[in-house]
Amino acid sequence: MRAVWFIRHAESLGNIGEATTTPREIPLSELGRAQADRLAETFPIRPDLIAISPFDRARFTAEPLIRRFEDVPTFSANIQEFTYLAIEKCRGTNSAQRKPLVDEYWGRSDPEYCDGGQAESFSQFLCRLDGFICDLLSREFAIAVAVTHEQVIKALMWMRIAFATEVTSASMAGFYKFMTSFKIPNIAIVPCLFDEEGQSFFGKLTRPESVNA
Repeated sequence: MRAVWFIRHAESLGNIGEATTTPREIPLSELGRAQADRLAETFPIRPDLIAISPFDRARFTAEPLIRRFEDVPTFSANIQEFTYLAIEKCRGTNSAQRKPLVDEYWGRSDPEYCDGGQAESFSQFLCRLDGFICDLLSREFAIAVAVTHEQVIKALMWMRIAFATEVTSASMAGFYKFMTSFKIPNIAIVPCLFDEEGQSFFGKLTRPESVNA
């Protein structure tokens, strides 16, 4: 068995309701920077491999961890957040201002719909995550860390425990219900075991002691 510890990034400015420019460029908040440092200080294992989303909030979360384990191989992985709204529609907005667009997107429940402007469809999102798992499992490790995003972790969990054979409007609606039914806090760790056949088993969500959180 091999283990992958999926970690949600530390608190970002978007998480606290501030306006943002693009999904890629959202920085950490002051608390988020402290959380990233605390995550690295208290991390209980030495991983063999560290995978990182290319989005700023994940990269900045991973930086203290990388400094602590400077000899551990790292790579930028295709585990960035699901960007389903066109970037130009959302530039300079906060989460409250985007909510009508978010509700419209998920209400449409069309897995092939792409909003344009560097967005991806739900089907493309799931395909991207499938590709990441294949890439990850092709590498040598016993314990890997993946610093990523809440929707990514939830999608990986859902794909393994509830997703059947094809992406449909009904399955997309099912994912939305699953996604909105619980929270994964910032810097929470969700462990996953992979057997020799690539079957996965998710464990209990844990969270390191964090600053003011």
